[in-house]
Amino acid sequence: MLIALSFSCAAHKGIDHKLHIPPPKTESHTKDTDLYQPPVKISKQRNIIAQHAIQSIGIPYKWGGQSPETGFDCSGLSTFIHKMAGIIIPRTAKAQFDKGQFVVKQNLLAGDLVFFKDPQKKGGWHVGIYIFDGLFVHAPGKGSRVTYGDLNNPYFQKYYIGSKNYL
Repeated sequence: MLIALSFSCAAHKGIDHKLHIPPPKTESHTKDTDLYQPPVKISKQRNIIAQHAIQSIGIPYKWGGQSPETGFDCSGLSTFIHKMAGIIIPRTAKAQFDKGQFVVKQNLLAGDLVFFKDPQKKGGWHVGIYIFDGLFVHAPGKGSRVTYGDLNNPYFQKYYIGSKNYL
């Protein structure tokens, strides 16, 4: 188990993850989940995942965190959100990547997981929950809060390694 954690974002306790926070998008996004309307018809489970991910915006990052009460790390967020939709996934980002079904980037749907290399640690992993239109929700790291990321941002394009789903 300790070996698995060494490859996950949960294992980076001492690392400042400010690099996981690219400059903000110019357009604003809302946390009001009543306004979320998926751009295409999606399954109930995908909608639940997207809704809960959006509701998590603003929750503090906590290394090893797995709940809104304690905070989240990246893989704790994806694990918790999937559980809300009745889906049990592995706890670490690496294990989530290893076990999920491959999704082509152009075919991403709400609820799919997007994965990135951690530029600060060899073998490090980072995961986010895809929402729509290139946007995903993630827990960037120490000193931050759950926020949106944009796959079209050069930072995320550079470190993107693939996408998986559990639906």
